[in-house]
Amino acid sequence: MDEPFPWRQWMKGALGALHWSPETFWRSTITEYMMAIEGFNEMNGGAKKNDGPSEDDMSALLARYGG
Repeated sequence: MDEPFPWRQWMKGALGALHWSPETFWRSTITEYMMAIEGFNEMNGGAKKNDGPSEDDMSALLARYGG
C-alpha cells in the first residue's frame, strides 16, 4: 500500500518555520517550497542537505501522487 503524501509535515514547515499563510503554502510550487526551506535552514545555521528533488524524483512523485 502506498503511503499518502506527507502534507502535514510539509505544512508544519511552511506555516510554522516559514510563517507562510495557508494560501501561500497551497499556491507555492515544490521548487519554491524547497528553496524557502533551504534559505530558512541556511539563515538559521542548518546545513544544506541536498539540491531538492531531481527530475527523476519529481517524475516519481507525480506518478505516485498525480499532478
